[in-house]
Amino acid sequence: MTWAWERRRGGWAPGESSASPSRLPSSCARCGGLDMVQFRHAQREIQFKIVYYGPALGGKTTNIEALHEITDPDKKTQLVSLKTAEDRTLFFDFLPFDLGEVQGYHIRLQVYTVPGQVHYNTTRKVVLAGADAIVFVADSQPDRAKENFISWENMKSNLIANKMDAAQIPVVIECNKQDLPGALSSDAVLAAMKVGDVPVTLASALTGEGVVDTFLTCVKLTLGQFVTKFKLTERGVTSEKIGKGAEEVFRPFLGKLRARSASPPPPPSPGLLPAHGLSDEEQLVAALQSSTQLAEQFQEAHQLGRMYQDRLEEMTLLYHIGRGLAGVDSTEAALRLAGTLIHEARPVWKITVFLPGASGPSPVAAFGCEEDPLWRVDAPGAGNLALGLLQSGERMKLDNLRERLQRLHASPLPDIGEAQAVPVGPPGRPAGYLLVYSAADRGFTTEEERFFSLLEQVVSPRIQSLQLMEDLAAANERLEVKVLERTADLQEALEKLKELDQLKRAFLNNVSHEMKTPLTNIRSYADLLRRYPKKREENADEYLAIVVDESVHLENLINDLLAFTKVKEAPRGEACDLVAVLEEVLSALAPQAEARHLTVQVQKEKDVLFYEMNREDAAILFRQVLDNAVKFSPEGVKVKVYLLHDSRKVIFAVRDYGPGFPKDQRDRLLEPYEPGRLSVPSYKSPGFGMGLFLVREVLSKYRGGIAIENMEPGSNVLVELPK
Repeated sequence: MTWAWERRRGGWAPGESSASPSRLPSSCARCGGLDMVQFRHAQREIQFKIVYYGPALGGKTTNIEALHEITDPDKKTQLVSLKTAEDRTLFFDFLPFDLGEVQGYHIRLQVYTVPGQVHYNTTRKVVLAGADAIVFVADSQPDRAKENFISWENMKSNLIANKMDAAQIPVVIECNKQDLPGALSSDAVLAAMKVGDVPVTLASALTGEGVVDTFLTCVKLTLGQFVTKFKLTERGVTSEKIGKGAEEVFRPFLGKLRARSASPPPPPSPGLLPAHGLSDEEQLVAALQSSTQLAEQFQEAHQLGRMYQDRLEEMTLLYHIGRGLAGVDSTEAALRLAGTLIHEARPVWKITVFLPGASGPSPVAAFGCEEDPLWRVDAPGAGNLALGLLQSGERMKLDNLRERLQRLHASPLPDIGEAQAVPVGPPGRPAGYLLVYSAADRGFTTEEERFFSLLEQVVSPRIQSLQLMEDLAAANERLEVKVLERTADLQEALEKLKELDQLKRAFLNNVSHEMKTPLTNIRSYADLLRRYPKKREENADEYLAIVVDESVHLENLINDLLAFTKVKEAPRGEACDLVAVLEEVLSALAPQAEARHLTVQVQKEKDVLFYEMNREDAAILFRQVLDNAVKFSPEGVKVKVYLLHDSRKVIFAVRDYGPGFPKDQRDRLLEPYEPGRLSVPSYKSPGFGMGLFLVREVLSKYRGGIAIENMEPGSNVLVELPK
């Protein structure tokens, strides 16, 4: 169990960081000895009672007033005094100190004074009942030594009357009024009181000097006895540790004096008579008990009022944050708004905003500091401490930061107490973080930690909504890009369709023009042979040769038409043997080559070469290129054919020795023939004029390329197909 001390509202507290279950007694009553501490299970409180005892006008009330003024300058708590006409301390002054939590219970200190006059002994006895510790305020003036002794003996007598074991109750003797001339030393005061080994402090309640030291000494003794009584050492809590924690809490007030010296109380009026009408001691005791309960209830009501005021401020802050979030349009803006409003409400806190990025979360804003206090801290072997708080993606608290950093030999040491990481956004996938750091002299209270939980619940839904809006905006943007891309694709497709439509029109016009000529010739010469027997006998061979030539011409036209249809088919993903296809095309062209006495030389690397291409496309590619070479080469020359390949491409090349082509017609070699336009002599033979245009269409399907060069004589056609 780790103990941390923190100030809460009007006091200070040893707070337990672990959430171990409570094993505290179920009793709610006070009794003597070691069981005087009061447990209030309904309120989850452990309440200690400290009584200031001593002679009349010794400075008991002045001590408590000084303690209250020094430790609570903002007057968050109230001194409750019940007075009568006879004495300003007739009953008691009541000052509560809230000391945080132990085992899930809040610890509170209640501080009382008793009246000093002897004739109010019944009051003193009632107030002393149930005390957990006593501060005996002794007057250090020499002429008051006897009164000190009488009051000390009276205290012991009242302890016995209340069935309380004086040996089991921590007592601290404060030698007050040490600022007065001739004040006795502590040894002299104790000697006059006939007191042995008792903790002693020196003080001047009028100035405040020594008042906090006295109270701290008493608190340490009280809590130390509590640790021993309930065996908290078995859970890691020792008297030394809890004592050091108390010193840390009260250190800011040690040595502080009162803002202005209080006036000494007036001396008692001579002839002061006892109060009348209270002769029945039982009635007086009942009245005192009722007054004590009334004072406690008043103080509880005051604390409830402060608690509800704090809760109202908390809810108001959350309301303003929630209302402000409705007007932001990004996660960063939402977190900046929350950081700004929280810092305005809690100026002592340092707040930073972190947003996730490609390389992890990074700070984007800071409030109450120039940058995140842990961002630049160098802790060898520990990595970035700020990022360490964010790794889990859940709300995380890091306490005792200064001690932790010292153990890590970190530098520089930031001026902070605790750190709280508040993730916002979808659970497990935070869209951002708020890192909140407390002041160096305190940590976060239970109420403040509850505020962080509520803050997460308020901010996260808005962050999730913003994320959805940002995702929707991004999706819309992507959709717009896709629409533009698709529109561009459609526009391109439309242009291609227009081009194809023009090509189709030109093709149909060409078909009707080109096919009409051979059909007309065939019909005309056949009709001559049929109708004129005499001419049949004289010109039969000539006419039949013309019919045959025109039939071949018509066959070529039909083949071009079929090739044009085939070339528009999509690749089927099948592989064909290019060597076998080339041999088939060469066999089909062999009669033409022989008729022109051409020598066709073929160079290939393998007898088999498979390539992913429609077989029909390969045949069209080879036939169109070779047909031009055979058709336009002079008789008796060579035509060289190459089919090569490597790891990246297949190369098909044809070298002929024909007339070549005019240089100004080079860009039109791959275009289809258009009626009314001069044809290219070498590569635009009678027909549809589809030759190399079909080659271009085939290559476009397989990401291939073609290059045509004039060689003088002849030309060289080079085709590349990527693997």
